Amino acid sequence: MDILVKVNNESNGRDKLARLVQYTSRLVWHQLERRNANKYSIDRIKNLESNLGSFRKILRLGRCIDACYAALNVMHTEDPFLRFTLTSSKLAHALYLYADHIVWLSRSGFLKTDSDNWNTTANKFWLLSIVANLARDFYEILHILESNKSVLLKPSEISGTIKHFSLTDSAKHVCTIMNCHKDVFIDTLKNSCDLFIPLTALGFTKLSPSTIGALGAVSSAAALLTIVKPITKLVPA
Repeated sequence: MDILVKVNNESNGRDKLARLVQYTSRLVWHQLERRNANKYSIDRIKNLESNLGSFRKILRLGRCIDACYAALNVMHTEDPFLRFTLTSSKLAHALYLYADHIVWLSRSGFLKTDSDNWNTTANKFWLLSIVANLARDFYEILHILESNKSVLLKPSEISGTIKHFSLTDSAKHVCTIMNCHKDVFIDTLKNSCDLFIPLTALGFTKLSPSTIGALGAVSSAAALLTIVKPITKLVPA
C-alpha cells in the first residue's frame, strides 16, 4: 500500500501507472478478439485503453516546458557523448510532448488542425528521443564491459580455455555485472521495448496490438520500478 501511495503522489507515477494499465488493456482486448470473445467485453476494454490514453495526455499538458528546462540542465554534463545524447533526447522529448499537446487539443475540438499529421510528428520525435536514449545506454554498457574485461573472455582466449569453460560460472559473472548495474539494465530494457511502439505507429515495423501491449506493459513496469526504487534510475537522466 505504501508503494501505491508513493507512486500515486507523483504525477509521473500516475502517468506510468495509467500507462501500464493502458498497454495491458491493449494486450487483453487483442487476445480476446483473436479468441472471438464477447464483443461487448472487447469494446469495454478498448474504451478503457482510449480513456487512459486521453487521461495521460491531460497529465502531460505543459510538461514540454519541463523537458526544455531539463535539456538546459544536461547541457552542462562533462562527458561530451553523454551531453550530446542527453540533450538530443530531452529536446526531442520536448517536441514530442508539444506535438502530443496539439493532438489532444485538436481531438478535444479546441483546435482545428490535422490531428493525424500531428500524431505522426509526435511519434517521429518520440522515436528520435528513444534512439538517443539507447545510444546512451550502449555507451554505458561499453564502459561496463571495459571495466569488467578481466572476467570476460576475449575471442583470442576462447580456444585456449574452451576445455575449462563453465557455463554456470559465466552466467554468475553476467548476473553479478547486471546486479551491480541495475540502472543501466533497466533503462536499456525500457528503451528497447519502447523503440518498437513508434516504429510500428510509423509503419516501419508491423507488430500486433498484443505485442505492442506487452512491450508497453514491460516498459511501464520498468519505469515504475525506477520511481519506487530511485537507486535503479540511471543518472544523469
